[in-house]
Amino acid sequence: MARCLMNLTNSGELITVKDIADLIAFDRTDQGVARTMRQLRHWTENDLIRTCSEKKTGKGIPRLYEEQPTLEISTVLLELSRYGANIDILQHVSKELYEHWDGDGGLYILQTETENNSYIQVSWKIDPETGKFIGANVHMFDDFDEEADSLNRLSTSSILINMTTLMDSVHAHREA
Repeated sequence: MARCLMNLTNSGELITVKDIADLIAFDRTDQGVARTMRQLRHWTENDLIRTCSEKKTGKGIPRLYEEQPTLEISTVLLELSRYGANIDILQHVSKELYEHWDGDGGLYILQTETENNSYIQVSWKIDPETGKFIGANVHMFDDFDEEADSLNRLSTSSILINMTTLMDSVHAHREA
């Protein structure tokens, strides 16, 4: 919580679960936003997204989240859930995204507000004995990465998310 208060004094904004759902919900109806709010609360309870306030605030007291990176990470998790990623997979992705954010990888998430395309490739880790998904790897890159081929091709399957396009959609809803 101290980290959130420190960021608030450095121009960070705090937002509620309703604010996030209003911006990222695919279904903009009241029912769609309510469904996204339930999903965000579930992710909060399972530590996929971080709060600045207590996770269990009580009735009528909103949870508060840092706008960045919560908005971006929630948007990625919602996009992956469209493809059927379960909470076990989403936990791996969330953890890696927060580690990137806390380290030096926040740059890729913030690049979504520039003209450069930034990408997140989520590759599934598969148990060789059972064939089940047991985790995920997150690989971030942009149009200007020096490697000729930035895609991670070692996994048997992955999802490529264009963060720039995804966040442009979120920001368009903010301006509407």
